[in-house]
Amino acid sequence: MVLISLTTQVLLVILGNRRKYSAATQVRVIVWSAYLLADSVATMAAGILSKDLGKFNVDGFIDPNAELTAFWAPLMLVHLGGTDAITAYSLEDNELWRRHSFQVVIQSVTTVYIFLMAWTGSLLSLLFILMFVVGLFKYCERVCVLYLSTDNNFRDSIQDITTNESKIMKECKLKELEGYHVTTHQVLEVDQSNPNVENELLTAFGFLDMVKRLFADLIIGIRDGHTSRSIFDKISTDKAFKIIEIELGIIYDLRFTKAQVIYSNLGISLRIVGIILTFLVLMMVSLSEIKLVREKFHEQHHRRHSKIDFTITLILLSVALLVELWAFKQLLVSDQTTHWLIKHEKTIISRAIKCILPSCESSIKTKRRWSYSMKQYSLLNFSMRLKEKPLPCRKILKMLRVDKALEIQLCKTSPISVGEILRERVFTSMNVSVKNWLGKHSYDTDLKALYGRRGCRTLEGKQSLDDGQCPDLKWSIVDLEFDQSILVWHLATEILYQYDQDFGGYDDLDKELEKGNWLSQYMLYLLVEHPYMLPLGMGHIKFQDIYYELGDIIEEQLKANKNTKISELLISKGSNHEKLFISNYKDTKLGGRSNLLILHGCKLASQLKAIDDTGTRWRFIVDIWIEMLGHAASQCRGRYHAQQLRRGGEFLTHVWLLMAHFGLNDLFQVRRGGTIADAILM
Repeated sequence: MVLISLTTQVLLVILGNRRKYSAATQVRVIVWSAYLLADSVATMAAGILSKDLGKFNVDGFIDPNAELTAFWAPLMLVHLGGTDAITAYSLEDNELWRRHSFQVVIQSVTTVYIFLMAWTGSLLSLLFILMFVVGLFKYCERVCVLYLSTDNNFRDSIQDITTNESKIMKECKLKELEGYHVTTHQVLEVDQSNPNVENELLTAFGFLDMVKRLFADLIIGIRDGHTSRSIFDKISTDKAFKIIEIELGIIYDLRFTKAQVIYSNLGISLRIVGIILTFLVLMMVSLSEIKLVREKFHEQHHRRHSKIDFTITLILLSVALLVELWAFKQLLVSDQTTHWLIKHEKTIISRAIKCILPSCESSIKTKRRWSYSMKQYSLLNFSMRLKEKPLPCRKILKMLRVDKALEIQLCKTSPISVGEILRERVFTSMNVSVKNWLGKHSYDTDLKALYGRRGCRTLEGKQSLDDGQCPDLKWSIVDLEFDQSILVWHLATEILYQYDQDFGGYDDLDKELEKGNWLSQYMLYLLVEHPYMLPLGMGHIKFQDIYYELGDIIEEQLKANKNTKISELLISKGSNHEKLFISNYKDTKLGGRSNLLILHGCKLASQLKAIDDTGTRWRFIVDIWIEMLGHAASQCRGRYHAQQLRRGGEFLTHVWLLMAHFGLNDLFQVRRGGTIADAILM
């Protein structure tokens, strides 16, 4: 049990922080298993250790093996203290701080009981006290972090807005009083001779209070929005998303790790003391055993320690020391430490760290802060795969009510990497939208007017540019719920994507087709896997009903038209043979609704195909999906965005934070008459 406990600690140290930038399922499964096992195994190990106490040999001495194994008890307390890389697997775990507080008392009493029963006055008994202090402080530190990371305490830790002025604005005014003429952008930027990563760090930390308020769903000062917008309007796409990555990384640390404690004088002091004490205990245990061997003390008094137990003791102490050293190294190369050194101009300390850890500077620049991936779900892929390879033993699985979940997992498509092309497209689209809106209106950006119409703004813009030649597609948005619109537009996008691939006529150099398909499949993934991140609806249930209906329709129509491409068949049915879709269903309620959505998707694909220029058509489709993505991001609460950070992060969260930096968020205080000029002191 002791070795299993040690194994879980090693896994959590290695993988605990990796889930921040990895969306791999196996990483989450391993971390989840290790996290659940860690506490229970350490507690059980301490209970087992107490069973062997009180064993004395014939000379009246306590059994040396019992004395040695009793020394493992405070090491189990160290394990219960957890690692710096992970304190909570999910946000709900933070709310269990009371349970852990009770466990601290129970485990401390158990460890003290083991200490008293195994007391001999020897060096090992004295070292027991030292490791008990280390373990007790680590466990109390974990409980403190869990308490500070709860939703209420995280919200309470954020300062109230007493005026409309942000901290950045106050810094501007202080600089102005000193005789400088500065803008908010200059306040956040360091000297241009410094590396870009330092500029990004300072900018991200400058907006940290605003970002924390966003994740806590608290009102934000209107001037923060003006300040942020004035800065993000001048920077590149890559830098904007780098700043957002740093901000999200900080929020992850605050909610899932020991960051709220370790980046303090007390936290750093505890780590230094812990490293010193653990090292001293390791050296004393090793030297004492060497001394016993030399004096052959174990032969004279029959007090010989088991070699296996002694080896395990050394392994436990060595790993505990390595974990502390690794945690201290991670603390030195963290964004928080780097920011503190830059802010306080501690160049000597910074150079010393770079000399001691040559990889420090490069690791800061190349550090991965999220997964850079978007998971993809394809409705056509689902339907065709399930027809070709049905789920085995489906009737049994259906009785257990796990059939649909397994089908969805088996039909997943590979996630795609969120590259510069897609990020540039989203950034440009949002930046242009804000600029166009501000060019027409003299008041603050209206979120509902820009991204609250779920795609109608793009439709109206397209129709006005084409002088009404664009088909009327408002029915696909206005007449349907948002989740239904996602399903209908996804099916239409998939059909057109297959059609353009089957029949060509599209310039491979233009990536609009891929962008549209990526965004379409990503929105379907959110609808199926994380519907709580989207506006309220029943889309995930509709999806479970629809993919079998679509498979039946495709199978039936292919029998009648064997040499016809699926995409061409669905487009033609959407324009000419609507009755065939409505008539072929068994269940009046669910079947009728599913067939109707399929019909809408095919009809929309047929109407979109009427746009002659393929490039124009796909640019229009991408604009629709970006507007839908912005609408979904703006409707999701900050807590749900924070919850996804433990799964590698969602692109939707990055879009949400980007929108907030452009002033597009309902949490900003509404104040008429404000302009961007108010946020800049000249």
